[in-house]
Amino acid sequence: MSGQEPKLVCFSCKFGWGYVADQGSLAAALPRWVPIICSGKIEVETILHAFREGADGILILGCPDGQCHFQDGNYQLQKRMTLLGKVLDQFGIDHRRVRTVFALDPEGKSIVKRCAEMIGELRLLPPLGKNGKGPAHGG
Repeated sequence: MSGQEPKLVCFSCKFGWGYVADQGSLAAALPRWVPIICSGKIEVETILHAFREGADGILILGCPDGQCHFQDGNYQLQKRMTLLGKVLDQFGIDHRRVRTVFALDPEGKSIVKRCAEMIGELRLLPPLGKNGKGPAHGG
């Protein structure tokens, strides 16, 4: 990546990640942290929109199998990630730019750490082109 810090958007399930944490502190530490009702509600278009708006990577934090508040949200997300992989291929976007983690962290203690780890990995990838498409040319 260029000298600019990679922009990571982190979506996290409200029922499994950070629900007893100080939401204000998490939001201050992670300006692109988006708590959502269920990871299974994330659409492929939402992820593509984030890339078009300048995201360099997407981290989705969902509940483990058998622990989804809505019973099968994590399964729905896994199905969408399969579809997303095909779409990313069409746009020339490296699959390492999107990561899902299925675990529980009610206090949200690992959210900032997981985001920092992914940002570190994004730094090693070439920058995306305009509108979130493939690698930038000339860089």
